[in-house]
Amino acid sequence: MLNAGLIVSKKAREIIGDEILKRVFDEAKLSYVAEMGDYILEDIRNNELRALLLVNENGKERWMEDIDQKLGVSPLAILIIPTNWFKGKTEDYIFTLLTAYSIRAELMDLVYRVQPTRSSSVSRRSLLKLKMYEYKPYPVLFAEVHAEKEINKAIESCPQGLIVKAPEGPSVAYPEKCTACGYCSASTYLGYLEIPVATTDQVVQFINTITQHYKEKPASILFTDSIIDEIPEGVFPFIMPCTAGVHDSFVMASYSAGLMPIVHVSSKCESREIALKRLEELPSHFPGTNLNILKAKDDEELEKILSTLKPIKIEKSEIPLDVILQRSRRRSLLIWSIEEMSKKIQLNQDDFVPGVYNVEVDPTKCVLCGVCVRACQMLVPELKNNNVLELSYNIPYCIGSQRCVKNCPENAITLTGFARISDLKVKIVNKASVTKCRFCGKPIGSEKVKNKVDTLLLQYGFAGTAQYTDICNDCKQKLLTKIWIERYLNIKKGVNTK
Repeated sequence: MLNAGLIVSKKAREIIGDEILKRVFDEAKLSYVAEMGDYILEDIRNNELRALLLVNENGKERWMEDIDQKLGVSPLAILIIPTNWFKGKTEDYIFTLLTAYSIRAELMDLVYRVQPTRSSSVSRRSLLKLKMYEYKPYPVLFAEVHAEKEINKAIESCPQGLIVKAPEGPSVAYPEKCTACGYCSASTYLGYLEIPVATTDQVVQFINTITQHYKEKPASILFTDSIIDEIPEGVFPFIMPCTAGVHDSFVMASYSAGLMPIVHVSSKCESREIALKRLEELPSHFPGTNLNILKAKDDEELEKILSTLKPIKIEKSEIPLDVILQRSRRRSLLIWSIEEMSKKIQLNQDDFVPGVYNVEVDPTKCVLCGVCVRACQMLVPELKNNNVLELSYNIPYCIGSQRCVKNCPENAITLTGFARISDLKVKIVNKASVTKCRFCGKPIGSEKVKNKVDTLLLQYGFAGTAQYTDICNDCKQKLLTKIWIERYLNIKKGVNTK
């Protein structure tokens, strides 16, 4: 986590109050809290701050210009929220919103992987300062990823064709051309390609902060690309560059944690077309329920939603942080959401879950050879070798790459489409007894594989070889060595071995 500071204007300090500011400082473990003044730049340097949360009435301040050159603070690591969000609000709301944004600022570490790009426009002021670059929050890799379907999905989704396959995974080839809409990040299954100012862990921590400190009242989370002037009590805005970057798991996790999700595309959004496309792609409701996901296509629709909003009372619960630390990241978050909601509401088991695929295996064709296990990059199939050989599929983590389907030598596997809620479990798809070596008793493999090999050997005239299919490699080597030695000794004695 970054060293982060909270800076407030004089008016914001009067509205929020010193007591709440002190509580936020302690709860978020901030490095610095102060009212804005002439000493700010010196304090940022002395406290070695790397991220800032600014609460004021004017937006970007003059002292923030060239802060990257003067202090090494990325402009992307500065969050600015308006003072009027806190007017007339309860202490619980003010404390919760400030804490949520303070923790979010501390989680801005990915912005320091963003390289400055050439400015799209040059002003006289920038020419005088020789500042010909700007910072864009284009998507960057959270960690290496090699899942073929995940990489291809990111590449195909970019409306400008800027995503390419790099050795570490999908990458933005021309950052200066990127609009930072985030659609590539939202379209993928696992979320390794992150929007640096709206990452998965930022969303999860933002939700958790609300559930921890705003427990007794209904609450909503508003994903938006603009600063809304008037925010009702209980609505917590999560500002991002563009809501085309909202992933399915974000809205589902919000509902499961006890918050009503609202997704808003502002009328002034620079990537409005792709944002509206993403808005349509988001689930209309939480799978298995009649809980609708509220969507606003413009500012007028949002105003209507906020004026008539009646948050549903759902028991609040925190999202375990280890959920997004797993290799499947956002897929794990999505599965947690469904499991958590099933504890609170009875789900319709026949409802489909978008993005999760169901696989069926024909046990009459499958010989339990294990090719599907080696082919799947998501580790969905698993082959357990005990007294009985057992093949199972962990359906919730299937992203539909069809690597198992394409590589199965027996054509025994079929991808049937999206999984139903009832399919979200580990399914045992085939079993067979284990063939053991007739000499030492060591397990060799599936009885089905042995029978298949025997049939092929006899079919192509290798009856002599078929007698060795129930012998392990070690015993086979000993047996063949014994036969070779006997033949060699017989040759030396002049005995015809043919």
